[in-house]
Amino acid sequence: MHTILTVAGLVGSMVFVLLIAAYIWQAYQVNNDLRHKYRQYVLQSNYKQPGIGMELTTVGALPKKLKEQYPNLVADYYRLDGLTCIVGNGTEIHEENVSLGDPSLLKMFGFRLLAGDVQTALSSPMAVVINEKVALKYFGKTDVIGRQLSIRNFAGEKRDFEVTAVIQSVSQNSVMELMPNMRTGIFLPISSEQYFGRSIDTWDNLWVVAFLELQEGVSPEQLSTPIQNLLKQHASEQIAENLNPNLQQLTTYYLDDNKGAIRKLITILSYTALFLTVMATINFINLSLSKSLTRLKEIGVRKIMGSSRSSLIFQLIIEYNMVVVIAAVLALAAYPLLLPVFSAVIMKDLPSLTELPLSFFIGFAAVTLALGLFAGLYPAIKLSNAVVTNAVKNQFIDLGHKNIIRRTLLFLQFAVALIVLISSVIITKQVDVFIAGNLGYNKDYLLTAQVPRDWTEKGLNRIELVRQELKLLPQVEEISLSYGVPSSFGDGVRTIQNLINSKETDALLITSDSFFASAYQIPMLAGHFFGAENDPNISSKVVINRKAALDLGYARPEDAIGQQIGLFDNSFSGTVAGVTENFYANSMHTSSPAVIWYPIKASNQYRFLSIRLKAGSLSAGVTAVERSWHKLMPDAPFDYTFMDDTLRKMYTTEVQLKRAAQTATIISIFIVVLGVVGLTSLSINLRLKEIGIRKVLGSSARNMVLLFSKEFFIVFAVALCVSIPLTYFLMQQWVMNFAVKVELQPFLFIIPVIGLSAVLLAFIAGLVFRANKDNLIKSLRSE
Repeated sequence: MHTILTVAGLVGSMVFVLLIAAYIWQAYQVNNDLRHKYRQYVLQSNYKQPGIGMELTTVGALPKKLKEQYPNLVADYYRLDGLTCIVGNGTEIHEENVSLGDPSLLKMFGFRLLAGDVQTALSSPMAVVINEKVALKYFGKTDVIGRQLSIRNFAGEKRDFEVTAVIQSVSQNSVMELMPNMRTGIFLPISSEQYFGRSIDTWDNLWVVAFLELQEGVSPEQLSTPIQNLLKQHASEQIAENLNPNLQQLTTYYLDDNKGAIRKLITILSYTALFLTVMATINFINLSLSKSLTRLKEIGVRKIMGSSRSSLIFQLIIEYNMVVVIAAVLALAAYPLLLPVFSAVIMKDLPSLTELPLSFFIGFAAVTLALGLFAGLYPAIKLSNAVVTNAVKNQFIDLGHKNIIRRTLLFLQFAVALIVLISSVIITKQVDVFIAGNLGYNKDYLLTAQVPRDWTEKGLNRIELVRQELKLLPQVEEISLSYGVPSSFGDGVRTIQNLINSKETDALLITSDSFFASAYQIPMLAGHFFGAENDPNISSKVVINRKAALDLGYARPEDAIGQQIGLFDNSFSGTVAGVTENFYANSMHTSSPAVIWYPIKASNQYRFLSIRLKAGSLSAGVTAVERSWHKLMPDAPFDYTFMDDTLRKMYTTEVQLKRAAQTATIISIFIVVLGVVGLTSLSINLRLKEIGIRKVLGSSARNMVLLFSKEFFIVFAVALCVSIPLTYFLMQQWVMNFAVKVELQPFLFIIPVIGLSAVLLAFIAGLVFRANKDNLIKSLRSE
């Protein structure tokens, strides 16, 4: 029983550590297979004045000019413009992310081809390069050189592109997946940009993603002056004065992107794995120390027979290491079984054992042996140090010191378990605030779907007819056409100005029709949301939210109605038609922004339909919409996302942390329970005669439970005094990262403590009641 409890605790922690280690190893492999990765950077932008451009992108013409004028600094470059297009081959039709970029793609990053020529694959305007996954998706095979893929542009035209190369499956990298919503396996040459209405190689295009490969020995700082010189020579004065280049190294880009969210997650998971390892080790030492009382006579006999202290230490350490090695082997055997479960928990496919390198297993073996040595060394020394006469009599002279050590280790175990448990509760509560909190709009029964883009007046009218037809469905409550939706507002931040008092503020721009507020159920505080669609003046109207109104100097929402707002450096003047309540347009990581809605008829640009279904059967509503969708747009796939799923994707890192913390909590409680059960069982076995005497003297079962649980709960109470302040401090630092944060109220600490106490008490009581039922005579005769 002692061995089973010890091994079970070690296996539980080891499997978790293996899975976490596999996740960390995989995260550090992102971009690892790219050629010359240590010399490659993502060229991003920091703007002094908000609203000019995006941090992720740079000036389109800049990378090429750097290579041409500073070849001693820049070895190569690759630019991409991310598109979303309808792609098909006659039978398969899907909405796909497509990268329109330079022909340097294949040779610069060293992607291996299953077929095609690296030098010429992207030389023709009608060529397309796809990866192995896309080839299988559309053609069912990878031998597809010369086959055709039809790709629709934003004017509604459709052309066939010839497959000129197929990229072999590669590990995750930031070229093919700069962000989760920019994952692509379809690459088009920059020479086809006119077909898509793009112009990458210009100084006024600020929306191009750029990669630079520097010459050997060149540092990013050496490009600062050349970039500023080129901007002053070719870019507008506003761009030259406000843009500061920011070169992010490609090897660590995945870890540092999104304010280092992945790196922070790895750090937290690493500490959690360490905590669980410490708990399992403490469990091992505690059980070994307690079990040592039953081996004193054996040690004494061995000493009488001539065993030296060193040989006894060696024997005991070998025994303890055997236990740890058995646990390690069982953990490796359990890894494939638990891999799908943990992959689902962490929402990411983790590598199998065969995909992990030899160094991974060497490291695991070294840690296993070190753990066995560390965990077994103190019990082995303590046992071997026993005096022969006392050992033969089964007596431990320094029992008080031994109890101090055991209680200290038990304290550490309880403290770690409480920190993990309470942190898990708070993290879960914080994520629930994100997913189920008050967003300022109603996310229930709301789904979004991308539509074919035809940004002509005729194309806008056509999609408006589609919207109207879908609105007639009895299952649809409201439907709105817009350029962006929550998590995908691509219109950017713009500076808006009150043309009367000249007050300015930076506001999120949302291009939409008149039905956006009703589709999202955003409360109106004053006026109307643009007004009727057939209003001839709708193109000159805007809608703002409460924060934008206050920032522009309007004390009451009603005061803003009919006022003039300047947009796009005051080249557009719009009349405020309505003011809405504030809402979280993107995530709750930042506070609710100022928002201005721009009429879709003023730009003709759109991407999404937001469809609010009537309460009832979601599946019936989706089926009805899909059926009508295919009738109205037979060439367009109906790829939809419910807003609940969109929100979860926005908080992927937090949801991963929540699920990992819950898993760690289960394992930590499991380890603590095993330890308490083991120690209680050993204590009962060593005190069987005492139990019998107490029963003869009339002691009740409740008194027995209090007797054996008193030691544990005294240590538990001390652990509370340390773990609660420490957890409060750690969680307070963590929630400070969010604009909307959960309040660290007392019940978030009290409920987990009560729950863990109840679990421990239940197991102790079960063991005591079982011992209390044993034969009284047998207990009194126990030696």
